[in-house]
Amino acid sequence: MKAASSPDTLTSSHAAANQAATNGIAIPAVANRGAAPQEEIPTAEVPFNGELTEPLLIDMDGDGEDELHTLIMDTADGQLWLHSDKETLELFLRRKRSKHARHMTPDIAKLLNDIEVLAKKVHVNTYGTTKAANRISKKTGLPKKSQHVAATKAERIMALGQLREIAGLLKQLNAKSADVMKKVRPPSHKEKSSVHTTTDGDTFCKEVVMHPLSLLPRDDGVMGSAPTGESKLFTALNKKITYIRGHMLNDHLHGPGTNDNLVPISTPFNSLMKTTVEAKTKEAVNANNKVVRFEVETLEWGAYKGFFKGTFLEENKLPAKFRFLVQQLERDPTKDGSETGHWKLAAKSPIFSETLVHTIPTSKETKSGTMALVPETFIPGYYFSATGTLKEVPPDYHLSGKYFINGSRFDYLFEPFGLNKSTLFSKEYDLEITTAFKMPAGYELIPIPQKPIAFIHNNNIHSTTTPEGQSFLIAKKTEQAANEAAYAVKVEEVRKAKEDEKLALEKKKKAPAPKVEVKTVAELRKERYLRDLEPAFNAEVAKYLPELNPEFGKRFAVMQEGILSRTVEEWKKDPQLSEKKLEDLLAPLKAQIVKDKNALLIEQGKADFVLELLNELNTTINSDYRAKLTEDWQKRKFDAAAKDIFDLYKKFWRENQTKLDLNNREVLLKSAYAKLDAALKEAQTAAPIKRKSETDLKTEDTGDEKDKKPKIIPGPFVPNTNISTSPQRNIPRFQPQSPPVNVPALTAADRETADELLALVASVAHGDPALLPQMGMLTESIQEFLRGPNAQTWENVYRILGKCKSLKGVEPYLMDWAGKWESMSIRST
Repeated sequence: MKAASSPDTLTSSHAAANQAATNGIAIPAVANRGAAPQEEIPTAEVPFNGELTEPLLIDMDGDGEDELHTLIMDTADGQLWLHSDKETLELFLRRKRSKHARHMTPDIAKLLNDIEVLAKKVHVNTYGTTKAANRISKKTGLPKKSQHVAATKAERIMALGQLREIAGLLKQLNAKSADVMKKVRPPSHKEKSSVHTTTDGDTFCKEVVMHPLSLLPRDDGVMGSAPTGESKLFTALNKKITYIRGHMLNDHLHGPGTNDNLVPISTPFNSLMKTTVEAKTKEAVNANNKVVRFEVETLEWGAYKGFFKGTFLEENKLPAKFRFLVQQLERDPTKDGSETGHWKLAAKSPIFSETLVHTIPTSKETKSGTMALVPETFIPGYYFSATGTLKEVPPDYHLSGKYFINGSRFDYLFEPFGLNKSTLFSKEYDLEITTAFKMPAGYELIPIPQKPIAFIHNNNIHSTTTPEGQSFLIAKKTEQAANEAAYAVKVEEVRKAKEDEKLALEKKKKAPAPKVEVKTVAELRKERYLRDLEPAFNAEVAKYLPELNPEFGKRFAVMQEGILSRTVEEWKKDPQLSEKKLEDLLAPLKAQIVKDKNALLIEQGKADFVLELLNELNTTINSDYRAKLTEDWQKRKFDAAAKDIFDLYKKFWRENQTKLDLNNREVLLKSAYAKLDAALKEAQTAAPIKRKSETDLKTEDTGDEKDKKPKIIPGPFVPNTNISTSPQRNIPRFQPQSPPVNVPALTAADRETADELLALVASVAHGDPALLPQMGMLTESIQEFLRGPNAQTWENVYRILGKCKSLKGVEPYLMDWAGKWESMSIRST
């Protein structure tokens, strides 16, 4: 059978793909066949095993390559077979005549006739003879009148000679047939192509379709070649990281090295193409002389992030995916296959069908000295790296390698190093290339050498050594030194306490045994009563906790803790306690527990009633009243009035909830709805607010800068739909605040606030790469304010903070960030 060959190592196959065809016939790398000489008939003894065989090398499946087969004569009936394709010689010869119908030569016709004549002769003269007999068949149990007689030695020698003569004629037929029936192949033809044009004017391959694609050269005269096309994009990419000009149609498959067939691709992706689509296509076309349809399409231009994760704009211009489809074609049986129109898709699975993702380059492809395009900002805390490198390049630091910041496995070291654990959060950096790190204002890099260190765990002193590798702190040096000194004092205090405990224990061991005090029965009973009081009391309390919600359950538990504490003190002082029964002592306590529970249940019911009123009022405002307004200015006017009404009733109902009648829901809501009716009517009759154009605003006011405050446009009234009896957080509305009129030179505290906010923004951004664009915009606006503090730059930062409220993953921090920005001393000017 055929063995697969590597197309890159077949010189003859590659040559065939780039040389002119002779009469449309493609010749793959196969051995030339000559006429096989007739073998002499042996005279030696021929072994008998029920069949006679003769090996021969011929092309039975018509693929242009010879395979090893066996010519077999069944000695029972003289039938001739060809194996390993298990076909009778008769069918094989019939198929040969059909295939040669249009290419028959006198030599082939004579060979076919000679083989058929000899085969019939062998078949008619059945091997061996029969004789008359009267016997019972061992196989069937039926009577038989004849019996087969084994062939004699002379008969076996004669039969083998006939078999070898047929084999010799078959070899001659195979050689003659190969010369006439060489595979006819069409020229390769480009059915479709298009290009993608970048913003810089470069053009690259967008799509190429070859139908058909064969060993023969292209009918448009284009030949496969190494890359020659240059481009501005390729040049810009390779200044920072290695990309190659990748053929979309391989040059060994007639793909030219021009830009309409090239795309800048990463080295890993080039290797992926070689081992997948190119290997499959070359094996089919160059090694096995198949005819295929080849499609390639570059997809999602501009969506590729690249090695620099979206910060290197040139990488972002490349395609993110590549679609490949390679399908085998078959010849129209009524055509000879020499033209492109003679071929159609075969009913087989595709040779290759996959959309490959553009692989990201590795750090090995970066150019020497390349820095990360976006600098980082140190976050406070402890940094550790086993393999990282740190270089001071004032005013920044350059880091590369893997760093763990405030890792949980170093938690025990934070306090000994003078860090405040409550302000730290953990992070990891895997810096494949050198990255610049900026220092927040007021912070310093403090190296941590390898040294012994003591720390407190479970109120015990432990000793260890700082981890091997690179360790340093990012902290405010004065504050860190003070914390470190305070912790050292704490360690000494614990050490001294342990020593005192040890001395006390030794002293106790040396002291005489205490005198055993003998207690009376009454004293023992009193102790038992006091010991049993708490578990019995708590078990009774636990019975009623499920009836209360968490808030009232907590109040109930606090009340009972007070009762239990007072009862313990009373029992201790009662001299007659031992004379009473424990059940009688517990009875009034149980009654008080039930009384307290019932009082809280009533209060809880009224609190739930107020919550239901507020939710119903909230729903009615949004679904009934606000839905009747269509204009924005009407909604804004109504929202302001509705919010005041809602807050008024929320405050009144909660302050007076113990006095509310649960059966007066409609009466309680009626007053609120009357006010809402008036607010709705006023909003419906409100005149629209005419907004002035930018030209009017520029020419209207020439007064002092302090008069030019931004107008506050209130948002729609959407009350909190998750109303709770617990206090609500005062979440900022993020409406533009009035900026400072005259901004003085920034104080050290203001700059520290801005730098701290920069560090917080950076940490959130690197925790979720999807937030990088928005956090980058916020970072840039803060830095712009620091470079030129004025009313406009202050307002820009606050406005961007407002836009961040819809970002998932940022909203938990916005209240603190906005508070920090508003707290700056310039706000008081």
